[in-house]
Amino acid sequence: MKKLVLPLAFCAAVALMPAQDEAEFSKSMKTIGKNMNALKGMEMKTGPEAADSAAKISAAYKATEAYWTKNNVTDAAQWTQEASGFADDLAAAAKAGEQEKAAAAYKSLGGTCKGCHEAHREKVGEGSYKIK
Repeated sequence: MKKLVLPLAFCAAVALMPAQDEAEFSKSMKTIGKNMNALKGMEMKTGPEAADSAAKISAAYKATEAYWTKNNVTDAAQWTQEASGFADDLAAAAKAGEQEKAAAAYKSLGGTCKGCHEAHREKVGEGSYKIK
């Protein structure tokens, strides 16, 4: 009976991995959305709060990049790399007080969302989505 326990535990762990991956992905996307909304509400995309939001977005995009890469979705992985770079640019400009650079990075960052959402997100209810 002991010989059966380890294979069953392994199989259970493997079966749960995709659900855990999707849960982490969802958490990252919610972090991105929350911080993009915070930035949207800031007239100036500079200062410590803007830099903090941009840094959180960058970290969350790095997590989503790992998800897309693991699932062999190359276009989405590329978009997340670009978005993380724009978020890093925004964080640096926000810290430096460079309003024009911060605004440009914010605009570029927002532009990456639309293409990926159109390609890989499907609405399944009011405010609910699933990955295509």
